[in-house]
Amino acid sequence: METLIHTTLDADGVLVATIDMPGRTMNVFSADLMNAIDALMDRVDGDAAVHSVVVTSGKATFLAGADLAMVRGYTDRARSGTHDEMFAMCGRLGRQFVRMEASGKPWVAAVNGIALGGGLELALACRVRLVTDAPRTQIGVPEVRWGLLPGAGGTQRVPRLAPFEDAMDMLLTGRSIDPAEAVRLGIFERTVPAAQLLEAAKTVARSLHGQPYDASRKFGRLAQDDVPAWSEDTARAVALRHGVTPESFDLYPAYSAIVDSVLKGAHLPLAEATDVEMTQFLRLMFNPVAGNMVRTLFLERLRAERELAAPKDVHIERIGIGAISPARGAWAEALGRSKLPQAADASLPADTLELVDAQGERQRVALRVLGDGVQVAAPSGDATLPAAVLAPPGPYGRVLEIVGADDAAAELLAALAAKLWCLPWRTYEADSLLQRLQQAGGDLHEQARTVMRAAAGRETGTLAFFDVAACLAGVTPAWTGGPLMWAWSEREAVAAASDPETLAAWSRLRPTLEQACA
Repeated sequence: METLIHTTLDADGVLVATIDMPGRTMNVFSADLMNAIDALMDRVDGDAAVHSVVVTSGKATFLAGADLAMVRGYTDRARSGTHDEMFAMCGRLGRQFVRMEASGKPWVAAVNGIALGGGLELALACRVRLVTDAPRTQIGVPEVRWGLLPGAGGTQRVPRLAPFEDAMDMLLTGRSIDPAEAVRLGIFERTVPAAQLLEAAKTVARSLHGQPYDASRKFGRLAQDDVPAWSEDTARAVALRHGVTPESFDLYPAYSAIVDSVLKGAHLPLAEATDVEMTQFLRLMFNPVAGNMVRTLFLERLRAERELAAPKDVHIERIGIGAISPARGAWAEALGRSKLPQAADASLPADTLELVDAQGERQRVALRVLGDGVQVAAPSGDATLPAAVLAPPGPYGRVLEIVGADDAAAELLAALAAKLWCLPWRTYEADSLLQRLQQAGGDLHEQARTVMRAAAGRETGTLAFFDVAACLAGVTPAWTGGPLMWAWSEREAVAAASDPETLAAWSRLRPTLEQACA
């Protein structure tokens, strides 16, 4: 069995527990890591030589939350599992943290990098929390972005440490904060230079030897006097103050689950409050929205990033840029942030790039942005240029749609997309599919028909990428999981309203959709 947590015991009784998952660039919570934490807590409780624990990471980051593939497994299990089964399975990590927090042997977190989701919740369970002063370190609970809530104590401990409105801002927006802000809010005790972090944490741990756990000493806002009593109207008002529109509150159940968890868990002991939180978490597990968002915006997005990337031997050496019109100003901004060698070229038509690869081959590209007319390709002499349609940045990333390109041009544009921090997504039709989806507006039936007709002529292995591109570009609401995911969930209504061409496409796609979405 692989060792996920390495330990060293100092002569003074400080046990340093270093999380370092083999074969991963970041530590993430998995069933195996939870098993390792149970074994570690058993050792701490049973070994008289251990007086305290310092938990840190052997990687450049601390811990980047849960393995969302495991969370997807939870959403799949929710289709057949009972409430009690799901409560036992999903609530395991939260119960571990309650045990860790209440230990008579103090745990101290030495957070040496990114601490998101479950990673932050681990730190919050520790009696004292120190964090590196590196400003690029991210601290946050981003679960709302995937239709979830932090289900291992995040909705309970953050508001007991930080002011209520600041805590709700973190929970409802999913935004990350830097270490200085985390200290200002009371989530961490102080920042420490990276080179001194471990020794500082050991010093704190030694100072706590023999001191029993006292919730009133740990939590600066244990009384939660600033947390209002729960009511439906109050929950909606809290969400609205943090930018959640009434429509989003109704469409995305994570918002109400988060607010309900905080308001209903306030003033309860942590063990009881954690159960309140898990009850709200299971609301989301039994709702298809969370499963849709995890599938499309995390799992399939990561697969798309791998499979749609340019070949490793394709590189852009330099870029010539024609005059960029105000309507395509997003391109000027995106290129300005890239580190690619580039220069203005007055010989190029307006809104045109010339990409030069490592072999000196040149490829001209028409620049477009999402919101232009449907016909995006631009004539150049007797030829038609491939077009690159840039979508606006969104909470899940950004898409560069590649239209009318041959394989060589598509590979070069995929290399450009990587430098612009975009997902390259290739449309084989003569016009922009994202533009057509945008023109359909909020008509999900029309979006589904449009994508089904386009997807029926493509390799079925890429079906999920239609959903990824549509949601990342913001043309399809994230709660749907994308046009095809939505079409499957509403398949009877979609089939009843479809024309013969769409029905033929549906017949071709159905077996693959059933396997991917059922």
